[in-house]
Amino acid sequence: MEAERRQSPRFNPHGLKANIIMLESLQNPANLEGEVVDISHTGVKIKLRTPMPASIDRKIRIELFLPESGIPFSISGILKHHNSSGELGLHYMDCPVVEALDSFMFECIKLSKA
Repeated sequence: MEAERRQSPRFNPHGLKANIIMLESLQNPANLEGEVVDISHTGVKIKLRTPMPASIDRKIRIELFLPESGIPFSISGILKHHNSSGELGLHYMDCPVVEALDSFMFECIKLSKA
């Protein structure tokens, strides 16, 4: 197994849902739903339930929800990659409040060990 080379290790939280809001324009935002494959302090990979629209050159808002408590976490991001199997790689664009991100990541780590 290859060693993790990222500065921020990724965790695989089970059951973490995501809404991806593509803010193409204020009149016509596109919403996608999916489940988090893995997450770190710098980005997230999401498996979509529906196909990705053809145009992907947009600002993205990511809303994550913890499965049992429904606690939300929302952050802006940019699309780093997507593939034909419906997975998106998103990099956080704005700097979230460190304490809020740390608290959310702590819950994600607990889910990944469950």
